[in-house]
Amino acid sequence: MRHAAIAVLLLSGLASAYAAAPIYRCGADGRTYSQAPCEGGRLIDAADPRSEAERVEARRVVAREHKAANELERERRAREAAQEPAQATGFNGRPASAEAAPTRPRAKPKHRSAKAKSASEDFVAIEPRRAKKKP
Repeated sequence: MRHAAIAVLLLSGLASAYAAAPIYRCGADGRTYSQAPCEGGRLIDAADPRSEAERVEARRVVAREHKAANELERERRAREAAQEPAQATGFNGRPASAEAAPTRPRAKPKHRSAKAKSASEDFVAIEPRRAKKKP
């Protein structure tokens, strides 16, 4: 436990030292960043505006949410493990008897549209006629 506390202190010290390095926005379009001064670069204030109490609270919230997420995942895995896999039903290989389901006769279409032609017919493209120009 003591080693973990020392490691956290060292890492937080390194993070604050790293965050203290200046950051420059470079390039004509301003899409390039550098820690070294560059031509036409502007210094950017990248300091964390939160107080130490706010940072500690944020870490606590993250830890609480992480714990809740792990618990929900454990519950989901337990539910999935307890659930029996679905079985296929209705596939017995025997033909259905005529008495099993009454069928009603199909209504005949009143007319066949161009789309209702059989699929075996070849497609024929027809160029539309041009309208005659009025004099």
